[in-house]
Amino acid sequence: MPRHVRVRRVRTVIRAEVAALFAALTPDVVDSVPEIPDEAARAASRWLMLAEATGTGGGRARGWVTGSDAYGMTAVIAVEGARRLAADGAPAGTLAPAQAFDPAGFLDHLTTHGVTWQVTPA
Repeated sequence: MPRHVRVRRVRTVIRAEVAALFAALTPDVVDSVPEIPDEAARAASRWLMLAEATGTGGGRARGWVTGSDAYGMTAVIAVEGARRLAADGAPAGTLAPAQAFDPAGFLDHLTTHGVTWQVTPA
C-alpha cells in the first residue's frame, strides 16, 4: 500500500490456480521460461488489477484497471512516467506513482494503449 494512503489493514487475494503455479516453481522451471514471451503470447495475454477500499466512515469504493500485453504496457508506463517527470517534475524524494502523477490523468493516457479503468462507489 503506498505510504500516502492511511490504512489500518490490507488484504490481498490471488486466484488459487495462480497461487498453485507459483508454489510449484522450482529453479529448473524458472530457468526454462523464456525471458520475454513471444509476440503472439504477449498479444493474447490479459491482466486485471482490482482494488476495494472502505473508508473510516464506512464508505466503499472499487477500482479496476485491465489491459493486454503486460510486458509492453510496462514499457509504456515507464516511458510515460519518465516523460511526465521531465516535463512536469515532481516533489523531491521517493514517491508512490500516485504521489508523483495525477492517477486519473495517468490512467487516461494509458487508455490510448488499450487500457480500460474505472473507479466507482461499491
